[in-house]
Amino acid sequence: MELGAHVWLRKEDSHWGWVPAVVNGKDEIDMHGVPMIRVTLNDDPNLEMTMGHTAGRGNLQRQKSSYFDDREKFEVTVMVDPEQLKTADHDDIKLRNLPNSYQLQGEDPEAGVITSPSTKLNPEVVGGVDDLIGLTHLHEPAILHALRLRYDSDIIYTSTGPILIAVNPFKPMSLYSQDMMDSYRTQGEQGIGSGDTPIKSSNSFNTPSFKRRQSRRETASKRLPPHVYQTADDAYRAMMRGLEDSALMGNPRSNRNRSDTSILLGDSPTDQSILVSGESGAGKTVTTKIVLNYFAMLSRRRSENDQRSTPAMTSNLADVSGINGDVSIEQQVLQSNPILESFGNARTIRNDNSSRFGKYIDIRFTKSGKLSGASIETYLLEKVRLIHPSHGERNYHVFYQFLTSATPAERDEFYLENLDFQDFKLLNQSGTYDRRDGVSDEVNHQEMLDSYDDCWL
Repeated sequence: MELGAHVWLRKEDSHWGWVPAVVNGKDEIDMHGVPMIRVTLNDDPNLEMTMGHTAGRGNLQRQKSSYFDDREKFEVTVMVDPEQLKTADHDDIKLRNLPNSYQLQGEDPEAGVITSPSTKLNPEVVGGVDDLIGLTHLHEPAILHALRLRYDSDIIYTSTGPILIAVNPFKPMSLYSQDMMDSYRTQGEQGIGSGDTPIKSSNSFNTPSFKRRQSRRETASKRLPPHVYQTADDAYRAMMRGLEDSALMGNPRSNRNRSDTSILLGDSPTDQSILVSGESGAGKTVTTKIVLNYFAMLSRRRSENDQRSTPAMTSNLADVSGINGDVSIEQQVLQSNPILESFGNARTIRNDNSSRFGKYIDIRFTKSGKLSGASIETYLLEKVRLIHPSHGERNYHVFYQFLTSATPAERDEFYLENLDFQDFKLLNQSGTYDRRDGVSDEVNHQEMLDSYDDCWL
């Protein structure tokens, strides 16, 4: 961390938490017999960043950052242990991933590094990388800055190894069309997975390392940007590889035709898990539905392929499509969501459709990769909400949906007459009855009733 080094400085009074700074002074001092380094840092108003695509242009724009325009000039002195200085590992000072207009001269560890914000820069990628592991310096401010650049360019998905980071855009996004699903399905069928998915080959041990590296680079250049569809597809392909490996391992004749190397490289666990986690309002419920939709699409695709390959069996497919012959098993799995959300989701201070329970969804597939069923376990339901919803929040959706949508016959049957939300203590304690996201309780109620019919409940 030499003089002139561009760094991130932790500043608790900043709404970003970190601010750009420059090392302008470094003095050796003695503190009660302990050698220390006094580092002087000043504000760095010339932070550059990589912006997104502009209309009509294919290249990324570079311009001065406006994130920190409201920061006043400052000078901060920090006492640093000499060993920390050698490794550039300090809790409050982190080396920045530099844009290509900066190139330090000297013995600084960053000298000669030209990055924006990584040495694996792709000029067509906002923030420089799709996968944060590619950052030269991977730490809290670097991650936050890369995510901020991508979010401001309406790129809400970023990988960090096998983990997908999704930042809730709080607005509709054109990322979930059928064409988009087909793109990621096609990529998966071509064997191009996410960055952590190895390319298995029976002769990879005999392939020169430089060719393997070249192959990985070529694969990376063809890979689609990070997406929840990619995560779902990786899990599905890994499951199918596991099923194929299990079938081969269970067939002695097939095993005799396979080398030990190919067996080793082909091994893959059959069961797969996708963990969707995050704080309230992060988008867990929607992400789960997106994953289920993708699995349903893959299952339908397998069914269509089977129909084309065995047309004589087409007439019998309706008999095995699901519990209800008119509704496919894929549709039944998807249709469970409106029921769960009606009875388990509510408006909170931060989120109008917050799941007030946890759920474990076990999806089962046939050996050919078609959905065969699913089970859903719920736990930790927020029961206190039933009797005491907080101010500014609502009770569970189903109460409002029913009172909004009940027919005259239903009101007579349940003795509701002309009663409304304000007439029920379970609902009127919070003084909140509507939704801010524009979703209709009446429409949701009808979807819930349709789901009951589709699932034969």
